[in-house]
Amino acid sequence: MTGPAPVGAAGRPPATEPPARPTGPRAGPHAPARPATPAHPPAPAGTGRAPGADDPGAPPPPRALVVGVGAGRAAGEQEVSGLVLAALAETGLSPHAVAQISTLESRTEHPAIRRAARVLGVPVVGHSAEELAAVRVPHPSRTAELAVGTPSVAEAAALLDAPGGELVVPKRKSAAATVAVARRAAPGPGAAAETPAPGSHVPGSRAPGSHAPGSRAAGSRAPG
Repeated sequence: MTGPAPVGAAGRPPATEPPARPTGPRAGPHAPARPATPAHPPAPAGTGRAPGADDPGAPPPPRALVVGVGAGRAAGEQEVSGLVLAALAETGLSPHAVAQISTLESRTEHPAIRRAARVLGVPVVGHSAEELAAVRVPHPSRTAELAVGTPSVAEAAALLDAPGGELVVPKRKSAAATVAVARRAAPGPGAAAETPAPGSHVPGSRAPGSHAPGSRAAGSRAPG
């Protein structure tokens, strides 16, 4: 048996010591939650772009490309623009670097060519068959010569408006259209390129330094 509990001087059991009260904020349903420490420190504030993304503040590429286009009357409205954009994408060229579309004078109002010009935001420039026939091209066509009076439209038009430049995309064909791209030679110091306003066309214009009619070298034609 256990004996009686000890009593104090006053005859009452000694008071038990109360438990220690926590010193921090009391947890409870209404107590504010303490923010958790993140596992990783927050990334420093940046530009919001993914690493390696193009700088939107960078200047646009120079408009040094001329797109030559040939289009048959049966070409669909989106056929030319689709062919142009595909040719540029496959060769790593930017649509923003295109300065103009060049074509046969009688095709400047073709709906497919006008749509391609709107997509690129560039003007359409037309040349006569005689002017185009005077340009030496790598892929002339006897069929085109019989149909429109020049063995080349796309390549010849591109080179005609890129004097001193080079053909960077040879002729590409769809069902009823052809496309070629030439790059203009870099202008000398202080030179300023003159580009017609977007949406305009200049029938029969010839770029400075282009070949004169009748100056096509013999033997420049090839089958097809």
